[in-house]
Amino acid sequence: MSRYTRKVEVRLTEDQYRELAAIAAKQHKKIGAVVREALEQTYLASLQRERIRRAATELLELSKTAKTAPPENYHEWEEEYSRLKWAGHGSDE
Repeated sequence: MSRYTRKVEVRLTEDQYRELAAIAAKQHKKIGAVVREALEQTYLASLQRERIRRAATELLELSKTAKTAPPENYHEWEEEYSRLKWAGHGSDE
């Protein structure tokens, strides 16, 4: 579980607070947890999706100019990479 270290103060109307408290009670959660989840779902999740989309686009662009093709079998490539990486570092190989 994440450790929350930053604090944000939000002013609500009485009606907003009552409704938020009712939502939290219905879900058996604290009001802060409901607010954090709403923030995550409404704003932060879309930012994360955009970062992932941008990274994927950049990787696809790199593959167009790469001098070597991507590996056919990633797991085999990873094993070979690890073996070569550690060769000469006191391993048996």
